[in-house]
Amino acid sequence: MRHNRRNRGIQGLIVISILKVLVRKPMHGYAVFEVLKEIFGEDLPKPLIYMTLRRLEEGGYVHSEWETGEKGPARRVYYITEEGRALLKRKLECVRKFMDICSRILEL
Repeated sequence: MRHNRRNRGIQGLIVISILKVLVRKPMHGYAVFEVLKEIFGEDLPKPLIYMTLRRLEEGGYVHSEWETGEKGPARRVYYITEEGRALLKRKLECVRKFMDICSRILEL
């Protein structure tokens, strides 16, 4: 049961991180993966990132468009929606509250 809770916590952080990254600028999936790798300090499973992006798109929090460049294959670029911005705002408020509680615990 612990493992499942931990996974949900990590999944929640991945959702917040993806939305936060996409607020800064639209990105294709591999670029999102690279930024998250930097944030988390380790490789996250690529299928997890793409699955999360798809779920966010299904929920209306992001949308994607295919872009073709002069070089290479077409890439799906993800954009945050207004619903995604609202979700990010709510999630960041929860993170701030959690960090405040953690700070108080550390100060005990």
